[in-house]
Amino acid sequence: MKKVSVGKKLAVYAPILLSLAILAWLVYPNLDSLLDTLRSADVFFLLCSLLFSVASYILMGLSLWEVLRILGHRLPFLETFSVAFVSTTVNYFVSSAGISGFATRAHLLGKRKVPYGASVTSSVVITVLIYLSLAVIVVQGAVLQFLQTPEFHHSILESVIGVGAVLTFAFLLTLLFFHHELRTSWGRRLFLAVNQVIYFFSRKEIPHENFDKFERQLDEGIRTIHSRRFELPVVIGYIFADWLSNILILYFAFKAVGVSMGATMLVAGFAFGMVMTVIPILPGGLGAMEAAMTAAFSGMGVPVAQALAASLIFRFLYYLLPAFASVLVYWWLRATEPKYTGEHSRHGRAR
Repeated sequence: MKKVSVGKKLAVYAPILLSLAILAWLVYPNLDSLLDTLRSADVFFLLCSLLFSVASYILMGLSLWEVLRILGHRLPFLETFSVAFVSTTVNYFVSSAGISGFATRAHLLGKRKVPYGASVTSSVVITVLIYLSLAVIVVQGAVLQFLQTPEFHHSILESVIGVGAVLTFAFLLTLLFFHHELRTSWGRRLFLAVNQVIYFFSRKEIPHENFDKFERQLDEGIRTIHSRRFELPVVIGYIFADWLSNILILYFAFKAVGVSMGATMLVAGFAFGMVMTVIPILPGGLGAMEAAMTAAFSGMGVPVAQALAASLIFRFLYYLLPAFASVLVYWWLRATEPKYTGEHSRHGRAR
């Protein structure tokens, strides 16, 4: 068996250790008050948070299902939802700037005769729309916070920096997607990265198609998206509804620990926390998001123990619980894979 290098082990475990260190730094000084707050949490509001967490992942599945439909690939919704669920949660385990999610989605959809080019196209389109939507939410949060406390301070500057970072990422992703020369250069790197991650899942099923075929599929997907762009508002609606569900998870988490707040404070703190989740070296922004939310809400008058408790409830219900549930979903996807072999099982129908 091939030994894994020390560098690769560090790349996997160092971000997780860093995240755990941040959490320990947050939790330990507030441990007693945090435990008291969590013990007295209202179960009804926790169930409400859980309900909106489920709604969020269903909306993710609808987004993927709709984009695949636009690209001409119709799959049963349950399978599409399961693929979206697993490929999203894999990023909570491994810090890879989203490559793990892209590769997992390509692998699972490839087993259902969706070409890798179409998988990458759908992933890029959804990712761009998610980050553009997040930028709108961050801007809204910054404006609401400024209206509440109309003086320029560090949190406003941080929001501006966050908006800049999110928009820059979305712009670069869009540029790489639609600029042919850049797409060819970076597409080959993405193709190789996807292959490497797929190799992790099944050593005997490394894709056999060459890059030229992958690029043709990608070009075809881009042309299809451009020609049917007027159907994208449905996808955008699903994505905004997904973000709304996220905000309501946090809202009911605060309700569970005895804190009621208006939309201004809620959206401002949520936006600040979500900006931290785009940090590529931390899996799912673990640690950074909790620190940011705790700082934002405590700065707006919420007791530290309750702000930290709500952010941890949000982390558990939206990230950790789905991440462990996705293991079972992944097993189900593997058990129900169509029994195809050869070219059809990896790259879709030959054209």
